Amino acid sequence: METSLSDGKGNEYLHVLEFDKSTGVFSVWTEYTNHTKKTQILESLQSFSVSGIYRVSSEKITDAGLKLVRMTRPWSRECRLKTDEFCDLGLDMSWARYGVKCERFGEIGSMPNRGYFPFAAITDDESGFILAAMLEAPYSWQMEVYKEKETSAFSGGAADYEFGHWFKKIAPEESYRTDCAFLRVRYGTVNDVCNDFVRFQDLRLSVPKSEKDMPVLFNEYCTTWGVPSEKNITEILESIRGIPFGYFVIDAGWYKPEKCGWCNATGDWVQNRQLFPNGISEAVRKIREQGMQAGIWFEWEVAGRDSEAFRKKDMLLKRDGNILTTKSRRFFDLRKREVQEYLKEKVCDFLCENGFTYIKIDYNDTYGMGCDGAESLGEGGREVARESLRFLERLKESVPNIVIENCSSGGSRIEPKRMREVSMCSFSDAHECKEIPIVAANVSRVIPARQSQIWAVIRENDTIDRIVWSMTSAMFGRICVSGDVHKINSAQKAKIKEGIEFYNAVKDVIRYGDIAESECGITYFREPQGCQIYKKVSRDLNRMLILAHFFERPYTLCESDVVGYKLAAAYTSLDFDVNNGRLRLRPSGEYQSGAFLFERI
Repeated sequence: METSLSDGKGNEYLHVLEFDKSTGVFSVWTEYTNHTKKTQILESLQSFSVSGIYRVSSEKITDAGLKLVRMTRPWSRECRLKTDEFCDLGLDMSWARYGVKCERFGEIGSMPNRGYFPFAAITDDESGFILAAMLEAPYSWQMEVYKEKETSAFSGGAADYEFGHWFKKIAPEESYRTDCAFLRVRYGTVNDVCNDFVRFQDLRLSVPKSEKDMPVLFNEYCTTWGVPSEKNITEILESIRGIPFGYFVIDAGWYKPEKCGWCNATGDWVQNRQLFPNGISEAVRKIREQGMQAGIWFEWEVAGRDSEAFRKKDMLLKRDGNILTTKSRRFFDLRKREVQEYLKEKVCDFLCENGFTYIKIDYNDTYGMGCDGAESLGEGGREVARESLRFLERLKESVPNIVIENCSSGGSRIEPKRMREVSMCSFSDAHECKEIPIVAANVSRVIPARQSQIWAVIRENDTIDRIVWSMTSAMFGRICVSGDVHKINSAQKAKIKEGIEFYNAVKDVIRYGDIAESECGITYFREPQGCQIYKKVSRDLNRMLILAHFFERPYTLCESDVVGYKLAAAYTSLDFDVNNGRLRLRPSGEYQSGAFLFERI
């Protein structure tokens, strides 16, 4: 549906609303066209705005009892639900029906998921009514709940002049279009609307053929900790022979100069010939000989302080005429042709010359409110973010069927627009900590499972309990194994293989299933007490996967309803039984877990 609006003076707006029948998700965006005879300045243009919101379960028009549900996103705590009543946010109406109140939130900068994920829902628990929104947000964004009288309004889109230092000049006969917002209105739960959004995102994906079967990955980062070499990669390859990995990723450090560490040497991208005396292509050859695709890590948008690129002033972003510098990074101005040519040589040509068909793109700092080079700092930042996305297209042109992994200190850029252009994301920088299953369950609400890559780090002294914990923690999405695989014994290796075999048998539920239940009362992730039971059910309801994780005692939940289903397979170190439609779990110690496949009777 297209709606045209005009003020009669040449300022025209086109509002576009599309509906996806299979998921119930609306897509909406706005386009402004300047038909006046002078340049106009936009200080705000939101992707959506919904007004007239009230609590439908009430007999009168009121928003008393409505709640705002958001997802916070600090580092290694991605997509944690946060729920506030309207009254606690100061959104209840004043006695005189005067005085605007608003709750505005979002994120400023090029790591757009660092504070909040661009999602929010307004819920009426009594009736089950939910209005939810998710934004394409490659750069600064905002959402806002506005209240003055009995009803409220809900809007969102790119950050405006007040919130994000953005304005844009529109010359006569020029247009400007917002990114998309996605809306869902229904009765149900937050998990229900998240299932709808995730299914909608999954339908928009176009990934290489190698991704169709969701191959398990190996990434050597938690094995070598930034010092990969032909020698240790050869040792790792021999140790994982016989385990069905589809990808082998060489992570950070392959470019490490001799004079300093790898962390702040990004930007020059010269392979270290002491680590790879025969060239990195020899490591690629060995990886491919073992039936895997070879991947490699880049953080190509920045220059670390120990690199030569850090001092190439004409190639770097500036703010107020000064080079934009954070603690240890500067940022390439991706709008400049010389930068684009430099990155083509250092990234695209390098991949082609050495046989890489997988790239892990990391990004570990933000340039914040924006940069010089446009009419406002915010518009400068938006332009650079746009060029970052365009470079992904250049990668695909240079290396057909390339697999692209999106990483940004874990999940700091997992918003829908970037995720549409990539195969996978790193769900978090939670490598081998206790709380991985909690974070993974939270991320599963916003990212298709086939895109959510989760660490399963194995250590030499890991017990069978711990191996099962790591493997089942990664079954919320894509399993990425790392760690001391070259030091483990045959029993440990066999347990990893068993986990992958179980995973391969339940991939259809992981990929296509809906979250039916996610019970977790844990509030403090670092010292988690209690358990989490997560249930995913196939669309036809014929298959059900339950992932159970027991943290530190006490446990208040040790069973799950499985009426109408029979146990088909299990991968667990827990003692359990299935009787009278209940799966009963009996942990004998802390940090035990299990994955259970049920089929309809």
